[in-house]
Amino acid sequence: MKIVKFLILALCGLAIRLWLVPQCVDMTRVIDAAQYDQFAANILQHGVYSDDVNPAAAPKPNARRVPGYPLFLAMIYGVRGLNNWRAVQIMQALVDLLTCWVVYRTARELFRDRLVGFWSFGTALITPPMLIFTGYIMPETLATFWTTLAVFCTLKACRANHVRYFIGLGISCAAAALLRPMLIALPLFLLPAFWLTPEGRRFLTAKRAGLAVLCGLVMFLPWVTRNAVTLGQLRFLNTTRANPCEDRARGFDKWASTWSDSQAYNRALIFTVVYQGKFYKPDDLPSVDSFPAHAFDSKAEQEKVRDLLRQTYARMGLTKAIDDEFEKLADGKIRAHPVRYWLTLPLYRMVMLWAEPVSHWFTKKDAPVRVIRFAQLINIAIVAFGLAGMWVLRKNWRDTAPLWLAIHACTVTGMLVCFTVATVNPRYVAPAYPVMCIFAAACAFHLTRAKTPLKTSTEIYEMDSERW
Repeated sequence: MKIVKFLILALCGLAIRLWLVPQCVDMTRVIDAAQYDQFAANILQHGVYSDDVNPAAAPKPNARRVPGYPLFLAMIYGVRGLNNWRAVQIMQALVDLLTCWVVYRTARELFRDRLVGFWSFGTALITPPMLIFTGYIMPETLATFWTTLAVFCTLKACRANHVRYFIGLGISCAAAALLRPMLIALPLFLLPAFWLTPEGRRFLTAKRAGLAVLCGLVMFLPWVTRNAVTLGQLRFLNTTRANPCEDRARGFDKWASTWSDSQAYNRALIFTVVYQGKFYKPDDLPSVDSFPAHAFDSKAEQEKVRDLLRQTYARMGLTKAIDDEFEKLADGKIRAHPVRYWLTLPLYRMVMLWAEPVSHWFTKKDAPVRVIRFAQLINIAIVAFGLAGMWVLRKNWRDTAPLWLAIHACTVTGMLVCFTVATVNPRYVAPAYPVMCIFAAACAFHLTRAKTPLKTSTEIYEMDSERW
């Protein structure tokens, strides 16, 4: 009967991912999708890892993206044909269901009551960020799976004297970084979990730690070797900006990073300037008056930006001279307000990464408004219940340390990314949402079963076989 319940929930989750999500998402508005497609096409047609589009000649090798997701696409396209986005959506839906199962296993490892694991599984099935990204040609679904698996392996490695969990930890962290480069910092956040429990300190020997590191390096070895041989560069991650347009807008990005603090307007105001002429029409380009008031420290700066954008729009592109002027403005703002730039703004960004729902991200214009609003409410509720669950489990923070550290890893690294790409995008914390689902389920259990307090599995012994 328990298996039947899981199967019913899983089938409902799969139906939502394969039927409802494709109706709402608009992949044509995702700039990265075309680039990932081109990487996969060049791999299959030319055997070259590149996003170069040159019908007259073979593409030139580059490393603008880490190889995890392009290779995933190439594998699917090799079987089902190029640009078969539907096949990608189906595979990503299955991967996401596997992520939900890892969420259940993590919750059962943590808590004595099976109901918490069941609720964690159900919450993960309806979490909007996990649902939405299964419909896009983007690496978030795979990155979320590997991040969740890394947290589970860390939790098991802190409690069980088994080498396989250290091997899984090394492979999971490396695979996550090969999908989303910012997740290269994940091991640095998960490592302290071993020192927070007596078992973890005892199990983390030099041999096991070295084995985890070795497994991670083996995962990176083909990529590093390829960069060294083909490009003459010893690189672990991207060797350039993800898109050439972004590489020519460093000054503008730096200026935008001195004030950008919300997803509500940064895509319309920033990406249209960076990618104008390629993805946007002249009528779509924003005027200075549409920038928020806090983007400017003075009237003179506002007029300066107005003049620079006027020149940019006339050329339908940023020139180096214009970009240098934006960089001078950014340097002046940073010197004048260092506390705001280095402290206040980053803290506010970390809050906004979780406070803004992502269910409206790249949705179709004709998508049902009620569905989008409902998804936003679910997203906000999960975050709110998750934060409340952290408070409920505050006394068990040692047992739940890997979960806390994973959330902080995605939040802090996401905030750091905001400095380089000048966008506060909630998808930076998407890999931590499965962990947030576990905290949310713990809070719900606490509210509904107050007479039987929630206890972790270290407080009351339970055989590992009973958690399956």
